[in-house]
Amino acid sequence: VGVLLIDDDRDDFLLTRGVFAEIPGGRYRLDWVADYEAGLAAVRRDEHDVYLLDYHLGEKSGLDLLTEARRQALAGPVILLTGQNVWEVDHAALEHGAADFLEKGRLDATLLDRSIRYALQQRRYEIELERKVRERTEELARANDALRDADRRKDEFLATLAHELRNPLAPIRNALEIMRMAGGNPDSVHRARDIVERQVGQMVRLINDLMDVSRITRGKLSLTVEEVGIGDVIEAAVETSRPLLDEAGLTLRHSLPGSPLLVRGDRLRLAQVFSNLLNNSAKYTEPGGTVTLTARREGKEAVVRVRDTGVGIPPEILPHVFELFTQVDRTLNRSQGGLGIGLALVKQIVALHGGSVAVHSDGVGKGAEFVVRLPVPEGK
Repeated sequence: VGVLLIDDDRDDFLLTRGVFAEIPGGRYRLDWVADYEAGLAAVRRDEHDVYLLDYHLGEKSGLDLLTEARRQALAGPVILLTGQNVWEVDHAALEHGAADFLEKGRLDATLLDRSIRYALQQRRYEIELERKVRERTEELARANDALRDADRRKDEFLATLAHELRNPLAPIRNALEIMRMAGGNPDSVHRARDIVERQVGQMVRLINDLMDVSRITRGKLSLTVEEVGIGDVIEAAVETSRPLLDEAGLTLRHSLPGSPLLVRGDRLRLAQVFSNLLNNSAKYTEPGGTVTLTARREGKEAVVRVRDTGVGIPPEILPHVFELFTQVDRTLNRSQGGLGIGLALVKQIVALHGGSVAVHSDGVGKGAEFVVRLPVPEGK
């Protein structure tokens, strides 16, 4: 253990060295400097484990050196030495950050050894506490950043929600005006009615998604579990998503297992999962692109893959695509409609079925692939 004595009296150095010599084990190495400036320079170099600091250092005092060392955030515990036991000096030493205060006249090997060991132990505790405080501060900063990001995405979501709920109103209002003016023209009335039905259907889907998110976050979403064929579920999902895929000008290719592949789950909710994935591909794939859906058994799992030739997913977004309010390309997504919560629903519903969902993308412009894995019942 490296010890530096800062004392302007050589005789005191010799006496102190003698005390160290009486400490068994020879575990201390004592160095000595004789004035304030040399002492401060040595403390700056931080080459010792503990510092013994005399109270009197010529025109300066040991408290002056201690104050300057602490002001510069210099490490290492300091033990203040003085020729007499004065309460005011003792109190001031501790107030200035000294680890201990010792009277030279009463100094012996046992007292000095114990004081140094305690000072070093206290310093280790301080270092550990500082580390924990630093880690906790960094953790809180990350949590604060995450909260700010969640708040920002919430605000964007609310803006999108208002936009999406307002969008169908203009066509509905126009269709009603057409119906009012059409008189006896059945074709105009029929076209207007189709517009109203389509736009109301869009609003219903948006509201249903919101209600599903609310149910899941509150743990209120219930499943009607039965053995279902994954092929039947996918066919229902394709039927639901086909109009959006056709409207987007996309080619859908899907391959189903030749023999029945059964899973235990809620038929409607599983169809919602695959429909949401198909709808997501439709929103993020340019006209003329391709969406490929395959289903097969892999070991004890039914594995469904939905791959598209769309805009792809940036690496920094990839870990967050299943979070609420996350959108990859907001302009494209809004132009196609939607709230950016479909993938969050996918993850939650799949998890309720004991499965998992993952996403892969080689980057922007290189498409994306979503992989859903569901457990196959024992013996099937």
